[in-house]
Order: sequence, then structure tokens, then C-alpha cells
Amino acid sequence: IPSVSQTPGRLNLFQFKNFKFLADFAHNPAGLNLLCDFVNRLDSTYKVGIISGTGDRRDDDIREIGKISGQNFDEIIIRQDKHLRGRTAEEIIDLLVEGINLGKTKDIPVTILQKEKEAIQYAYDNVKPGAIITIMCDVIPDALNYIKKLKEEEEKEI
Repeated sequence: IPSVSQTPGRLNLFQFKNFKFLADFAHNPAGLNLLCDFVNRLDSTYKVGIISGTGDRRDDDIREIGKISGQNFDEIIIRQDKHLRGRTAEEIIDLLVEGINLGKTKDIPVTILQKEKEAIQYAYDNVKPGAIITIMCDVIPDALNYIKKLKEEEEKEI
């Protein structure tokens, strides 16, 4: 796998030394299902999902994002979108956690962080070798630029 793969407008896969980082704009249950299908076909030992809920979606849709995440990831980081779209952060988090608890088949660590960059950095700092970190991006250019910065820093160290 090259160090960065990109499908225009959608999927961005970064190959780090000991893990992969995948960024996508999955922002509804159908998109997350497709993303998880792809992630489950990749070679990884541990799957981390950085997820969020979109405030202007139905409660059931936000819960479904959590449920799908609980079924597919070994660890989940909940982060907030820049714009909450009519809900409080607590409402969105509660719905996602409800869904995670409905979907999980094992005990899954869940970390709640406010900002996208903070979530990316946390996942990077705590990554397990062989893992794949998947993020549902809010502001795609910001997330990609931050991941690219981490990749450049890693390459300088090698």
C-alpha cells in the first residue's frame, strides 16, 4: 500500500510505519456501513473508530451510527462536529453511546473528546501496532492536513 491512497472526494488511506489511518466523510448509517465493510477487509489487528453524530439527523439515525460502530470497532472515540446543528453535544453523545451499547458484542473502550484534532492526536498517541484508525471527518481538509502533518513528522523520525 502506498503511503497515501485517495479516492476523489471520499476515502483517504494513510500508511504509517506500524498502522493505517483512514479518513472518510461517512456521515450517515449507510455511509458508515460501507466504510466498515471496507475496513473489515483490510489487514488489521485492532480497529479504532473516531465517530460523531450529526445534530440534524433523527435520533434513530444517530443511535444507528453508534450501533454500527459498536459492531465493527474494537475501540471508539466520540468527537464533536464543529457545528452541532440544533442539538447539544450531550444529546448527541448520549444517543451514540446508546447505540454503541446496543451494537457491541464485547466490552469496548469509549473515549469522548470535543475536537476533531484532539481525537486524531489521541488515537495517534495511543495506537496499537497493526491497527487501523478510521475517522468520520467533519471538516475534511482540516482532518487530512492534520493526519498528513503526523505522517510527515513520522517520516522525519525514520
